Order: sequence, then C-alpha cells, then structure tokens
Amino acid sequence: MNQRVVDVVLATAEEEFLENNKDATTFAAELALFASALTTAADLIATLSAAIALRQIYIDQIQEQKDQEKQESQMKDIQDQLTSLKKEIKALRGKK
Repeated sequence: MNQRVVDVVLATAEEEFLENNKDATTFAAELALFASALTTAADLIATLSAAIALRQIYIDQIQEQKDQEKQESQMKDIQDQLTSLKKEIKALRGKK
C-alpha cells in the first residue's frame, strides 16, 4: 500500500473513533454536569429536611404550650377545690 492509502485509512479510522468515543475533556465536562445535578438534588433534600425539622419544632412547642395551659388549668381547679374545702371545714367547725 502506498502512503496515500494508509493516510486515508488512518483518517477514516480516526473519524470513526472520534464518533464512537468521547475525548477526556468532553467526558470530564459531562461528569461535572452530572455531579452538579446531584449536588443540587442533595441541596434540595437538605432544604426540605430542614423545613420539616423546623415545622416539627413549632408543632412540639405548640403542643408543649397546650399541655402547660391544661396543667395550669387543672392546678387552678384543684386550688379552687381546696379553698372550697377549707371554707366547708371552717363552717363545720363553727357549727359545733
């Protein structure tokens, strides 16, 4: 074979290789894009997680406040009952 035929065969082989295979720069760029997409998705998940945690904190605080108010109301009822009982005892002692 002469040099011209060899050059044509090599050029054709190079074109086929480039069509079927990506060079390192293109592969690295695609990989960087994929990594960026994954990072963005991870950031979204982290943001949603933080929002859910914050919402749960608010719910817990509200429930704690309701429980405290209920407990205070029960304590007031008990105090009122004790006061009433003391008055009854004083009244009974006075009748004797």
